[in-house]
Amino acid sequence: MARELDPKGIRTIGVVTKIDIMDSGTNAKRMLEGKDVSLRLGFIGIKNRSQQDIIDRISVEAAIEKEQLYFSTHPVYSSMNQSVLGIF
Repeated sequence: MARELDPKGIRTIGVVTKIDIMDSGTNAKRMLEGKDVSLRLGFIGIKNRSQQDIIDRISVEAAIEKEQLYFSTHPVYSSMNQSVLGIF
């Protein structure tokens, strides 16, 4: 739908959700760096709260801390520009 409305990718920002549940050995680095699809505004990767976090009533603040910890310690994402990761 975005390609139909913004074929040149100048008004669209890409969001890669549930980045933490990708298959083992895979990552979204190429996508986040704009190497697979070019968008002027780029991409952002986020780690959603899990269903268990919701059931356990993990606060939004605690979920943000878990997301920051995930990205800052991940073998691939920790070396990337952190401004494209998470909901800072």
